[in-house]
Parts: sequence; structure tokens; C-alpha cells
Amino acid sequence: MSTLLITLGTSPAIVPEAYLLPGVGFRAVHVLTTSSIREGDVGFVEGWFREWAAGVELTVTRVAEFEDFRSERDHFQFEEVMYRWWLEVAGGESVHVCLTGGFKTMSAAMQKAAAVLGAAEVFHVLAGNEYPDPRGGERLVPAATAEQIEDSRERGRLQWIRLGGESGWPQLQQVRSEDYPLEEVKREGCQRWVRAGDDAFRRHVGGMVERSHHIAGAWEEMRNLPFPVLATWSPVQLAWLRECVEPVGDREWMRTLPKVELHCHLGGFGTHGEVLDEVRGAAERPEALRLVSEPRLPEGWPEPVGPIPLTEYMKLGDDTGSALLTDPGCLRRQCEMLYGHLRGQRVLYAEVRCSPANYVTAGRSPWQVLSEIRDAFERCMGEDPGCHVNLILIATRRESGDYRAAISRHLALAVSVAEHWTGEGHCRVVGVDLAGYEDRETRAHYFREEFTGVHRCGLALTVHAGENDDAEGIWRAVFDLNTRRIGHALHLVDSPELMRSVADRGIGVEMCPYANYQIKGFAPMPGKTEYPLKRYLDEGIRVTVNTDNIGISGASLTENLLLAARMNPGLTRLDLVRLGANAIDVAFISPSARAALRAGYEAALAVP
Repeated sequence: MSTLLITLGTSPAIVPEAYLLPGVGFRAVHVLTTSSIREGDVGFVEGWFREWAAGVELTVTRVAEFEDFRSERDHFQFEEVMYRWWLEVAGGESVHVCLTGGFKTMSAAMQKAAAVLGAAEVFHVLAGNEYPDPRGGERLVPAATAEQIEDSRERGRLQWIRLGGESGWPQLQQVRSEDYPLEEVKREGCQRWVRAGDDAFRRHVGGMVERSHHIAGAWEEMRNLPFPVLATWSPVQLAWLRECVEPVGDREWMRTLPKVELHCHLGGFGTHGEVLDEVRGAAERPEALRLVSEPRLPEGWPEPVGPIPLTEYMKLGDDTGSALLTDPGCLRRQCEMLYGHLRGQRVLYAEVRCSPANYVTAGRSPWQVLSEIRDAFERCMGEDPGCHVNLILIATRRESGDYRAAISRHLALAVSVAEHWTGEGHCRVVGVDLAGYEDRETRAHYFREEFTGVHRCGLALTVHAGENDDAEGIWRAVFDLNTRRIGHALHLVDSPELMRSVADRGIGVEMCPYANYQIKGFAPMPGKTEYPLKRYLDEGIRVTVNTDNIGISGASLTENLLLAARMNPGLTRLDLVRLGANAIDVAFISPSARAALRAGYEAALAVP
């Protein structure tokens, strides 16, 4: 059994003629018409169904205060009512739609509604002029009485032109009538008078149709777009996206751009200024804190006149931010403020790096410190959802000393907590970072045995490589330690063959423009070479932009993106979106979490 939907003008016989569609049994017939329809015409329809189709549900819905189509606005008002009426009376059932009744504009609206809402069948009814005009004269007219309708059917004079079904739009088939209710004015028997308050549903349909046209126009290049939703943007908007970034004019757009942060050090956040003061002020044992002065920043910071050595860069945080985190109150406040900063930057997902063994005190083990870090982020995510934070533990190489023992302890801690803290919805340890002193004697392959357990337990690995060492250091991280991501990889550009391998393997590259500019120096710093980020993108490498040490470098993720555009003047707005897609692709998360993150990023992409 199906439901018949039909509009009605001045020929009431069309309703029973449509009902007689061969091979279909109708459970209900719903009629939509104007407020000016004659009572006699409604009475004819009601009488026919009482006599010839008793038991079939019949409703006649009139559009209140709507008598005729006199303007485009009249049509749009009728269309809005029709959409809402359709949702209400169809109720998710299979519907047959007759396009014959009413004004031509009514038929056009019904056909459009069938196309987007779906119909089992759309059809017309043809009835010839075969009966004397009851008003007199020799002119013949279509059937106008119940007997004439039956006579036409028996003699095969009624014809039904069946146009087939309409699949409709799956998105619209999920819409509930409760979301777009009709306002009922009055009711009498099977009749009622209704109206719609606004054009919300018609605009919803129009927007969806417009987006479909955009998708059709962008079909050939859709595979080259980092997110399918971009195909719904207009040609003008897509052309704007392909233009080069304007570091000044695009600042606000870049601030609101959804982001993913994969290389951010917890200890490098609260190192200077008001943030440092607030972290220090949260101490549980302020008397135990070392009294240190805030390190003096180099001239021109955060864009110094020349690069500074890595050792000098790290000193900018060693005696302030990191030194405070042995105090539980300071550690907790550091996590809270970092989370608030990430939310303000519209970061949807972040992997925060930490070294819990660096913050231990008597009675507080690395596990306890790590638990405090995790609990702080868990609490933040619960109180202010919007950014999911996971943790990466740092295994630090040093220039001398028995640092291998410390690395082994960090790796053991990472494996233990990763197996203890599970669940996609929680803050957990998802990987390990081989960081620290980088030269020929500390290349990744020397640590193959130490990291075997990490790989076997399913933890991900990222390696600082190619920042201070050459391309060989990257090669060793990729082929000897099977890293999933590389931190900085500034010298990857020196080896085209290795670039191809990194691209082919889908290995992520974590670049940090401000830290790279401050430590290594790149154009527009006088006399320095071009930053390789754009080259990596063009080679198909999954490069990402991150902050490294927000407090030390004095730059947010937005500011890192802006600097990246200045360091690579050919960088486009589409490249920035592609950086976000790359970050999602190489994040240390499960396929289901990746799909959810991608969907959230797409939903947050603002149309310019």
C-alpha cells in the first residue's frame, strides 16, 4: 500500500482519476490546495471517496490566506508549505505523486519536491474532452461526475503517463516533520487550513541543490581536494582558496581555520610573561620554587636578526617553565592553560609531548607525574569539549652520559601506560618521540633494540631527524627505526630519492616554522635559503605545521601558519587546508577516530 499526494485546482475529478492508477492500492490520499477552492469541489472529492473508496484516509489541506499565484513570492510561500505538508503526511512512507492537478506552478513545485524528497512513482493523468458541458453549448469537457469518471475508466479513456520513481536525497529523507511544523489555522472534517512561518526548509533544499551543482562542476578535480566538502564551495570560493596566502589580510581567516597540532612540548609553554606568572602563581609549595629571572629574549624575538644555536634556544625555557613543573599545582595549571590556548586556536586534536621523569620529586614517580598530566587534560576536555588531547612521551638523546638508561625507562613507562590507559574518548599515551641531541653518533638506528618493544606493543614513533643532522639521519629513522613521522626534517630536501620514499610511505613530517626560523634561519632572514615546506607539499609529502615550544618561540599555531606563508610566498590557502588534512592522516589515532576527526574538521571549515 502506498500514499497518494496530489495538488488540486479547479478540476476536482483529477483526485479520483489519480486514485484509479492501475496496479497500485492507496492507503491514504492527501490533497493540497489553495484557500479559494470551492466548497462544492471539496464536497465532490469527499463524496466520491465515500462511495467508491470507503476506508481510504482522505485529507484536504488548504494554504490559509493563499488564493492565487500573483507573484514569485506567492510561489515560494506555497512551496514552503508544500515541503512541510509532504514531510508531515508522508511520514516516511512510500508515496505516489500526481502532477496533473492545480496551477502549473503547483505541478512544478510537486515535481521538484519529488526529486529531492523521493517518490515511488511520479505520474500524470490524461482525460479527454468527451462529455457535454453542464453549462450548455456544444463544447465537450473532461469527466465531471462520478458516473463519467467510471465511464471513462471502463472505456479505457483514462490514461496515466508514468514517469518513474525518484530516489530523492538521503540527507533530506532524514529530516523529521517535527523540525519544520505547519501552523494549523482551523480544521473542519477532512479539511484543514495551514501556513508556514518562514522559508527555512525551502532554503535548506535550495542550498543542498546549489551545493550539488557545485559538486558537479568540481567533479573532475575532486580527487585533488584535501576534503570532499570543498567541492560544495562555489567556483568563486574555490578560486579564492587557490590564491596565495595574504599574511596580513588572511590573519582572521587563518585564526578561525580548524587545526591539528602534532608537535607541541608541554614544558615549552609557560616560559615567559603573564603565562609564566600565572603558572608560577598556582604553586602548591611556592617556597620550594627556585627564584630565577625570566631569560632575556634575543633581539627582535620572535623573529631574531639571525639564528641562535639549539642549546641557546632551549635555555630560554629550562630555568623557568620546565623548572616549575616539579610542583603539582604549576604542572596542573600549565596543562590547563595550554588546553585553553589550543581551544582558542581552534585546535580540534593535539598530541602533546612531555617528559614526566623530568618533573619528579620525592614521593612522586614518573607514573604519578604522568597521571597528573593526563588527569588535568581529561578534566579540561570534560569541562570544555572541542579539543582532544593525547600524549607522546619523549625519549631524549644527550651528548654524553648514560642517557640510554633514561630512554629505556621512558619507553617502559610509555608501554605500561599505553596498555593501562585505553579508550578513544580519553587522553592517553599514543606514541614516543626520539628527541634531543642529534648527530652522527646518535642517529636513530643506534636505538633499534630499545624501540623493538614500542613497535611490538603498537605504539607509534616519531623521531627528531634532519634538523641538525643531514639527510642520512632521516634515512636511518625511516628505514632502520620505521618511524611514522619525522620531526623537522629540514635536510630531507637534500635528497630527492629519500623525499620520494617518504612520500611513497606516507610518512608525516612535522615542521615548526618559528622554531626552524629561530634555530636554523630561513628566508626572509637575510642571506638564508627558502624554507622547504612548499617543496615538500608539492612532492606529495604529508608535511604538517606545528608550534614546537609555544612559549619559547612566542608563537601560536596561527602565527606559525602565517610565518610559513611568508617563508614560502607561493603557499596558497588551499595548501593550508591540505596541511590540516595531512595532520589528520598522520595523527597517531585509530581509523575510526581519524574518520571522526576528518568529519569534525570538514564541519568546521568556514566558507569565506
